[in-house]
Amino acid sequence: MKKGALGLIGVLAMVALVVFAGKARDIYEGSLEARVDALASIQPGLGTVMIEYGNRFTDLYFAARGGNWALAQYQLKEAIEIQEVGEVTRPGKAAMLSTFERTYLDPLEEAIETQDWDAFETRFEEAVAGCNACHAATGYPYIEYTLPEQPVEAYLNFNLKTSPTRTLEEEEENE
Repeated sequence: MKKGALGLIGVLAMVALVVFAGKARDIYEGSLEARVDALASIQPGLGTVMIEYGNRFTDLYFAARGGNWALAQYQLKEAIEIQEVGEVTRPGKAAMLSTFERTYLDPLEEAIETQDWDAFETRFEEAVAGCNACHAATGYPYIEYTLPEQPVEAYLNFNLKTSPTRTLEEEEENE
């Protein structure tokens, strides 16, 4: 009988944990603070953010190489936006990410706006070195970006000859 009672208590404890754990993560019920905490707990880490970042970074290279400067500009803008998600959801990394943007992405933006392939290629290589140095400095030396042989989004026309539509600052104002 003691075994049965202990088993029943164990099952009830597990059910209570599941019920209360579910309530703690419910974004629709509970206090505002509990709902905000639930939303905060499911935000993507930098690993998830960096997947999109890397894809856009790759595609901006192929767009610039193909002369589709408007697409390169768009991919850079989107990479910066996803980086900002990382800055908000991982505030401990915000200063580092912001420094990376000023140091590497701003010069890349200038090369895109002037449609200067040689400057772009140099700035891109510097940004890659910066990415990999950042990974190493934050304890992830095994994450090393290398430019793939093919773009990520193979369905995009990277060879469409375009000019940047406006500065990234103007792009942000239009959103």
